[in-house]
Amino acid sequence: MQIILSLALLFVLSVPPAVAAEVLSLVDANWLAANLKRPELRVLDIQEAEDYARFHVPGAVNAPYARWRTSSKDPKAPSMLPPVTQLEDLIGGLGIDNASTVVIVPTGRGAGDLAAAARVFWTFKVLGHGPVAVLDGGLVAWAQAGNPVQAGNQRPERVQYTANVDASQIITAETAKERLDAGAEFVDARSEGEFVGLFTGSKAERPGTIPGSDHLPHDWIAVDGSASMRSPDALKALFAARGIGTEGEQVHFCHSGNRAALTWFAAYAVLGNEQARLYDGSTMEWARRPDLPLVQHIQLCAPGASC
Repeated sequence: MQIILSLALLFVLSVPPAVAAEVLSLVDANWLAANLKRPELRVLDIQEAEDYARFHVPGAVNAPYARWRTSSKDPKAPSMLPPVTQLEDLIGGLGIDNASTVVIVPTGRGAGDLAAAARVFWTFKVLGHGPVAVLDGGLVAWAQAGNPVQAGNQRPERVQYTANVDASQIITAETAKERLDAGAEFVDARSEGEFVGLFTGSKAERPGTIPGSDHLPHDWIAVDGSASMRSPDALKALFAARGIGTEGEQVHFCHSGNRAALTWFAAYAVLGNEQARLYDGSTMEWARRPDLPLVQHIQLCAPGASC
């Protein structure tokens, strides 16, 4: 018996720290509190700068959500993934290097905040980063659990960050069309009005959805529209109720790749579908191109008419 116990102890001591402290893609406030002082951990706050200055997780660094996307006014690439070199500079300036474990913290006011964190999570996956997680419930859940918050600004020392881009995570309009033609499952995370084609993002965009798409509003992923994810079992039931699979090729989209980041995160990070992908340009790109198909489920008046 003593020999067995000694061997067991030897095995535990021989497990590399990274293995012994495996990080899930979704962590709660208790996990973060227990791991906050780990030297490789970096807490990434994505609030607006003025909100961050008032309250944030102790030691967190700040990069507002808007910095993780191109300008919505850019006619060529609105609200999409910025150039890799720009992201490398941003991340390195936050004191995050390639060995860092990153925990992304939104404010936690609702499903939209959770979607923003999921979108930043996707960005790190595109860059080929290793351990990265989203704080379930965001800063609100952190404070409600009785944990302290900090005010002021953290000024991290710049480090080198080098992306190892995972091109398989990137879906363009062309690759989305290829997957559509090949029979991949498409999931529309927009509101029902957008899905059926009653209204659209702008006059430059045709109303409707990508043909054959299933509909799963992004805020259904969270509990009562909050910033807390439903349990894996509840998500499986929700996907099944909407006719959406939990494995196989899947493309998630919305209007600008924000809301769909949450349905994608549920499929990819929580339910483990490694073939799920987020279409960055979504209908903001797709619906502006007349060569790409759209279906309008409800049409109240003739095309081009005002009604």
